[in-house]
Amino acid sequence: MGGLNCRVIGQREVAAEIFLLELEAPELALKCQPGHFVHVRTADGWDPLWRRPFSIHRVSEDKRSVRLLYRKVGKGTSRMQAFRTGDFMNLLGPLGKPFDLGGGFRTAVIAAGGLGIAPVFFLADRLADAGIKTVLFWGVRNSGELVGLDELSALGVEIHTATEDGSAGFRGRVTELLKEHLPASVPDPSGFACGPMPMLKSMQALVPKTGFRWQASLEEKMACGAGVCQGCAVRIRSGGYQMVCADGPVFDLMELDFNG
Repeated sequence: MGGLNCRVIGQREVAAEIFLLELEAPELALKCQPGHFVHVRTADGWDPLWRRPFSIHRVSEDKRSVRLLYRKVGKGTSRMQAFRTGDFMNLLGPLGKPFDLGGGFRTAVIAAGGLGIAPVFFLADRLADAGIKTVLFWGVRNSGELVGLDELSALGVEIHTATEDGSAGFRGRVTELLKEHLPASVPDPSGFACGPMPMLKSMQALVPKTGFRWQASLEEKMACGAGVCQGCAVRIRSGGYQMVCADGPVFDLMELDFNG
């Protein structure tokens, strides 16, 4: 089977059908960077057969454990939610290409849609360590999905929220919220976007107005997680396709062709 057998430290429901899972995985914690993901076997048997990809949500301060934030939506995540403290879960990782934090930028502008927030916490941790100011725009369906805001505030993150039902923050989508704030006068900015494809497509239209580079972390179903099955291909503007698992999940947002 391969992979790492990691002991479940704990798991809890942090919002309706949204779970935070912590795994003892020092070998993984020492290697992973913001934007990396793991490929998880969600059951001991062969049903479901394929692993599921999850972004690294956070790494513990002592580099002994990793956390995954996920929504229970189908058979795989339902089986995953059944794991209890002391059980062992098999992971492949860290996989993929992480965020590029080079370039000397002084402000990080982050746009997240729904559970696209999952990799943002790890990213925010590293940005805070580097003394980089972080401004977050986060859009969800309702206020009940806004988890971990206190943790982000403790890192010094400036948070702007949008809810589709108007129950918190701006009423509407995160891209509409961004239109009201950008381009903003922030020093030496760099952009990071995490969320579903429709959101990223809308974000792409905003990039020229911001005047700075945006990296995007893509969400995609995967079978192998290693670029072999080619089930997670995305079209690139310069021509051809790349695999989200092997060439991503982080891409330059302007390189993606959402009309392919």
